[in-house]
Amino acid sequence: MIKVIAVGKIALHLKEAQEYYINRLKKLTDIKTIEVKKQRTKEDEGKLLLSKIRGFTVTLDERGKELTSIEFAKLLQRHRHISFVIGGADGLSENVKKEADMLLSLSKLTLQHDIARIVLLEQIYRGFQIIKGTPYHRE
Repeated sequence: MIKVIAVGKIALHLKEAQEYYINRLKKLTDIKTIEVKKQRTKEDEGKLLLSKIRGFTVTLDERGKELTSIEFAKLLQRHRHISFVIGGADGLSENVKKEADMLLSLSKLTLQHDIARIVLLEQIYRGFQIIKGTPYHRE
């Protein structure tokens, strides 16, 4: 089971891209997106986020570890239950980062949180294609 847990609803203009990857991923694995409502403080958001986590927890953070797509695929293979946590516009509380098993950076660039969600979903899809050995991923 893969959970993508994010603060706030995805922007309307990106919803179609999210659904595109979710529908493709549902054919490959159990995946669920969970949106928690933006709270007054990052700490309150953190409590909500932590209540939704199950299994190996990967928090997206610009100071996190960068992986190649192949390394990312291996991460997906190693963990039966994995939760990916994406903060809102104000980022994540330190408590959420401390509770994570891994901090992951999708890029050295700062990504708007909705864009990060789409990039993450595409990389999860790519990871499963790498595992299956399809030509989707070209080195």
